[in-house]
Amino acid sequence: MIVLDTSVISAFSQMGRFDLLQEIIRRLGLKAVIPQTVEEEIIFPEAISGLSKNGGWIDVKTINDYKEYLLSLHEGESGVIALAKKYGWIAALDDLDARKIARKEQIKITGTLGIIKIGYELCPIKDKKELQDIMDDLRKAGFFMIHDIQQDILDTEKPNKK
Repeated sequence: MIVLDTSVISAFSQMGRFDLLQEIIRRLGLKAVIPQTVEEEIIFPEAISGLSKNGGWIDVKTINDYKEYLLSLHEGESGVIALAKKYGWIAALDDLDARKIARKEQIKITGTLGIIKIGYELCPIKDKKELQDIMDDLRKAGFFMIHDIQQDILDTEKPNKK
């Protein structure tokens, strides 16, 4: 399972590539889940329609023991960390403070950029041009990227298929 934070859902939605997020997660053999704290933050219609209660592919789980993280994080991030910790799932977070806390809690993490990189490696992102277009769309959507990390993703090579 991969627990998605609002920032990941928002990034793919703002780029108009929400279906790409779904395809990458499917190719990873994972199921997507969000805590109810993220559900309450979602503002994108395609993300709402992705929720399992609407026949979609994202499950919503209730988590109550997230309040300990509220001192330094928002409710969505707190819920993602609490849910990932409770079940040993991967947390998909972009916020630096949330990622620091997740590491401290020994939670496996990724984020929007990590998911895009995996998408390129697994082939839903077919070539370097599409990868560059996605990175450009992400930047236009207001997503902050450190140049070195962006370049690392653009330098990614597809694994050799044998």
